[in-house]
Amino acid sequence: MSTRIPVVRIADRTVAFATIAPGGFRILAALDGLTKVLGFDVVITSGTDSHPAGRHPVGEAYDVSVKGWAVPVIGKAQRYLRQTLGERFTVLYEVPSAPTEPTEAALAFVNGRATGKHLHVQVRKGTTYPPEEPIRS
Repeated sequence: MSTRIPVVRIADRTVAFATIAPGGFRILAALDGLTKVLGFDVVITSGTDSHPAGRHPVGEAYDVSVKGWAVPVIGKAQRYLRQTLGERFTVLYEVPSAPTEPTEAALAFVNGRATGKHLHVQVRKGTTYPPEEPIRS
C-alpha cells in the first residue's frame, strides 16, 4: 500500500532559487513541516524571481499559494509558521484588496501590489538571520 507523502513544490519552472540564504533554508524547513501539519503539498509561487528588491532576490523570502485553502486552514498555516520560525521572521497572509468576510479580514495584510492571495514568509525587516554571534576568545 502506497501512502502519498505531502511535499514542498514549486508552482512552475519560472520559480527560481538563484541563491538561498540561511534564513531561506529555515523558511524551507518550516514549509516542509507545514506539509506534515496540513497533510497536503505546499506550493511556492515565488523565490528569488519576480521581485526586484527586498528579501526575495537575496533568498530570504518566499511566497506560497493558498489557492483552494479554506480560511481556517490559512489561519492554521499562518500560526504554525509564526510559531515555528519565531520573532526573526514575518509571516503575512497577503491579499490585493480587503476581504469582506470578517474571519479572513482578521488574518489579512492588504498589499495592493499583490497579484493574488498568498502567504508571504521572510526574514523580518531590520533583522539578520542567523543572529550574529559574539566573538569568543
